Amino acid sequence: MALALPSPGPAPRPEFFQPSISAQINIATRKQHTELNRLLTERLPLALPPNVPNSALLGPGLAAFAQIFFAFETVWQSIEDGQHLLNKYDPDRAHEYDVCSALAFLRPVGLARTEMLREDLEQLAKRLGRKNGLQLGHHETKLAEKIRATVSAKPHVLVAYAWVMYMAVFSGGRWIRMQFDGAGLEFWTGKTNSILSEKQDGSSSLPGYTFLSFPGAVDGEDIKKDFKSRLAETEALLTEEERDEVVEAAQELFDHCIQLVGELDKRVVRQQAGTLVPLAVILALVLAVMLGFYWSDNYGYLRA
Repeated sequence: MALALPSPGPAPRPEFFQPSISAQINIATRKQHTELNRLLTERLPLALPPNVPNSALLGPGLAAFAQIFFAFETVWQSIEDGQHLLNKYDPDRAHEYDVCSALAFLRPVGLARTEMLREDLEQLAKRLGRKNGLQLGHHETKLAEKIRATVSAKPHVLVAYAWVMYMAVFSGGRWIRMQFDGAGLEFWTGKTNSILSEKQDGSSSLPGYTFLSFPGAVDGEDIKKDFKSRLAETEALLTEEERDEVVEAAQELFDHCIQLVGELDKRVVRQQAGTLVPLAVILALVLAVMLGFYWSDNYGYLRA
């Protein structure tokens, strides 16, 4: 007598695959990135010799763009220093406390850009003879206030700012740095015979864009690797809602940059009626560190 064979059970369901938060950001902002990439590669040459004799026109653009770094890094520093509201444990906000605690250890030493940016702005102001520094417009001031308020209320969106801004410096920022290096010492300092002083790690940099460089013999590759490793651990704490908010914050950040470009566009048109070169210079600087951060690790700096 033949034995009845058991009916096959249902096939096992494949485990749900969730892309990394960085991949989600990249996909969600790809269209915006492609447009910024196009604008930069078309306009950047107008910002450099022989089209302009010095770096004076870069100052306003860099000062405006730097406010984004200053805003979110100020809040992040308060978290690292234990001064943020969520650094204090509250049973009713235990999850937020855990996320905030993770953020306090997410950023490796040497990754923050505020100090170097401030030094760069001081050098550019000195070059322009402006004792009170480079002036900011109302739009940049309001934008910085909005960013500080956003990341203070929802610290987890710092992940969006960190991924977009820091990875941009590592990838597109290095390509920009090479273009700036090629402009020469006189372009940045007004001096023709000066010798750049080398740092202890053997590297050198020109005043005005040192924020595009990292300490150490590998130009920050060790810092980037450490950051990505820490990010993988931190994102595991985020809820689905928080992940969605991180992606939305990244999209909004791109929108902020595009709006900032528009404001600088209008300002320069008013100041330089009919003159397109200064407009292109400032536009190029604002776009500069946004170039190529999506695909640089795998596909090269300039491929959209």
